[in-house]
Amino acid sequence: MAPTPNATDISVREVLAKLDGEFDAVTRGIEAGEFSLWLGSGISRRAPSLGKLIDRAMEFMRARAVDAPTAATFLPALRKALTLGGHDADALAHRFSTPYADWPEAKAITGVLWNKYSRLLDIRIAGTPSDYILWDAIDIRDAFSHPKPPAAQHLCIAILILEGAVSTIASANWDGFIEAAVRRLSGQTDSVLQVVVDPEQLRDPPGRAQLLKFHGCIVHATADPGKYREYLTGSHTQIIEWPEDQRFAAMRALVVGAATNKKTLVLGLSIQDANLQNVFTKAKAVNAWPWPPAPAAAAHVFCEDEITDGQVDVLRVVYGDAYNDNIDDIHTGSHIRAWAEQVLLALVLRVVTDKLAKLMEIWLADAGKAPIGMDLVGPLRTLRDYVADLATVDPVDESRTPATDIGIRLWSRMLSMFRLGALPPSAETYQTLSPLNLPLLATDPNALSSGLGQLAVALALLQHGAGRWTISAPETDDVSSGCATARGNRPGAPARPLFIIKSAGEAIALQQSGAFGNDNAVVIHADDTWYRMGASPRRVSDAPGRTGGAATIHVSVADLVGRSADARELHGAFAAEMIL
Repeated sequence: MAPTPNATDISVREVLAKLDGEFDAVTRGIEAGEFSLWLGSGISRRAPSLGKLIDRAMEFMRARAVDAPTAATFLPALRKALTLGGHDADALAHRFSTPYADWPEAKAITGVLWNKYSRLLDIRIAGTPSDYILWDAIDIRDAFSHPKPPAAQHLCIAILILEGAVSTIASANWDGFIEAAVRRLSGQTDSVLQVVVDPEQLRDPPGRAQLLKFHGCIVHATADPGKYREYLTGSHTQIIEWPEDQRFAAMRALVVGAATNKKTLVLGLSIQDANLQNVFTKAKAVNAWPWPPAPAAAAHVFCEDEITDGQVDVLRVVYGDAYNDNIDDIHTGSHIRAWAEQVLLALVLRVVTDKLAKLMEIWLADAGKAPIGMDLVGPLRTLRDYVADLATVDPVDESRTPATDIGIRLWSRMLSMFRLGALPPSAETYQTLSPLNLPLLATDPNALSSGLGQLAVALALLQHGAGRWTISAPETDDVSSGCATARGNRPGAPARPLFIIKSAGEAIALQQSGAFGNDNAVVIHADDTWYRMGASPRRVSDAPGRTGGAATIHVSVADLVGRSADARELHGAFAAEMIL
């Protein structure tokens, strides 16, 4: 029996298997909007690392400790920091004139301070504000001043928001990655996400989701320090005072409400701080979560290599007397052994695929062909798993972000061509299936009337016929390359641009833009309008000599389904039309 992969080595497809298996109830709960996300620094590896922030503080204090005018003020602070870092300040006095980065002991000191960061921030300098180490020594505004683009985790969270699966996010992170990801994928729309740092922001217009930055926000603090600097929470004293600090009263009510009324998916957050543990204690006092939860999902799920001590504390608190009698079951049911990156990518693939499957089911039922749908769900999920296998770690970037960017771009290209007969206005945006979550999808008239059920059928048919043909990415970014490239699995078969479109209107729009100029396109129509207009499903090229005899093929999903008695007949009819 193969060993269980750790959180680093597990693939997106292996996480999908967990979401389809032992964590299916959790996944269905997320799809239904039952979960809030609780985020920590573990999802923001592109933010300045804690080690670099510590190094900035140490160098700031060291430089001033050896400068005569400031030595009396800063030498005690430096000595305190070294003691916190597990070293004897007297033994290191000979290093003080050397930059901290050059100390042989620097790495070890920073490593110890990593777990005592809140204490480091609590070192006080006489005659300065209590947050002096953070604001001036570290210069937190400068440290965060040139943010990198959002990573795969942030992009996936943005997609889950846009697809209606997530409406509440509680974040301990100061960075603006979630906000940047939502703006990018929504086409620079600011109304999708309501960011809350100051209680006055609760009175702003609501968005599709609410981001509760309960420890403050460096983006806001940089833009308006007079208003938002005081909300940056990191020192030990601030964390202790947070549960009773009146400035955070409204925020406390929100996060306690989230912990009370929504289940919790924890990503990159250790929950070691006492103020967060207090939140879950208060939530339990209002309305405790039960164990066992079956048939519902476990109320608290952690995405880690191993559950942390702080997370175990939460489980002990929320399940009370039931914890001791069910320790193994609670830990097993509350722990997905994977990092946020793989979990969120798997969740996006599951959410999107299940939405497509639901839309397909509804359309086929309305067409009187419901049994066919039962046989098409399998190929749709096989296609999903194939895409999951493409979400690999880039050797240069050391993350799955490049693969995620490519996936979003190709998905949005396909949906934009399907809906509009044109490329998306921006390659950076995400094309949403529906802003409503899965249980509410049947109430979305736009999703039901836009041919997405037929799109799902087309994708399932293409996947089922994978032995006959190969589908790959478009050869160029030009509209004439379609949403994909199709090639028959036979010697000498040409590569042909593949288009999947809603109706004849989109076909005409593409034709007018020159997309079919090479007379070798494969065009799959969702409806049968093209067929009913009198056009042949397969149209021979007007000028085959220009392209060596290639012909543009038009295939109607609605027509094929209408004349097929079952899935086997449908697969055969589709293969007969797809002459590659």
